[in-house]
Amino acid sequence: MNTAVGNLDRTAACVAIEAATERFTALLRTTADVECPSVGTDWTVAETAAHVAVVLIGFNAAIAAQSIGLTPDQYVDGDFPTRLAACNAATLDFVEHTDAEALAQLINAEGSRFLQLVAAADLDRECDTPWYGAGRTRTVECLAALALGELTLHGRDIAAGTDRPWPISADDATLILGTVCPHMLPLVVRPNAGMPAPLIYEIRLRGGRQCHNYRFVLQLANGTAQVCAPGVPVDCILSADPVTFLLVSYGRMPFRRALLRGGIVLKGRRPWLGLRYRDAFFNP
Repeated sequence: MNTAVGNLDRTAACVAIEAATERFTALLRTTADVECPSVGTDWTVAETAAHVAVVLIGFNAAIAAQSIGLTPDQYVDGDFPTRLAACNAATLDFVEHTDAEALAQLINAEGSRFLQLVAAADLDRECDTPWYGAGRTRTVECLAALALGELTLHGRDIAAGTDRPWPISADDATLILGTVCPHMLPLVVRPNAGMPAPLIYEIRLRGGRQCHNYRFVLQLANGTAQVCAPGVPVDCILSADPVTFLLVSYGRMPFRRALLRGGIVLKGRRPWLGLRYRDAFFNP
């Protein structure tokens, strides 16, 4: 089984990011009214596109070791959800977002630069990402998976808001989850997670070329989350369809709906503890 944290397929990720960028900008260019709501967010289509553009700008700056002020000063010491929400709100002032074509061109340009930077970088190199917290860093690998997630999920938000299809492949979902989950879940754990007793979950993704039997193990204890080596006794196994788990992880599908549809199946010695899993985390 694929159990390592830090094993993103660079070639597959770059191909997926390039395709997602093309899909996203094509969707944006063919949206008649960019002021209509974007489903899954509190933003309009234009605001959602502006957010994606600034995420790419920020990630490019991080990989290139350039400073960019994304966090309002009053939120520098805020907790993760407060800080990230403030950053997300502030991104809307970074770029002009009334012209869909201009936004599409900006996203294409920043997406192309991102791919060039990722192709040349050491995937394990830590990059300054202060919007995640003072002194926080993320690897190039993590930023690549996060970028694919932003394009994929926000593309879906825009498509849903404008009544158009936006299919997500199991392979793309796994490219995102296989890196974002182990890298980001320790940052987005809620303070009451794993209290009073520690909980150990194993997440298994099923189906798709990229996720052949992918799994990782996570321990929650006293409001912290830690990725564990495989083989430790687990309380609950979440066997999940990658696309379903992606939507659940990013708050686009209720956890219980995923259970009812069979997209997530709870197993293990204490399967009922799976009902507590999603509530242990903020949205990444």
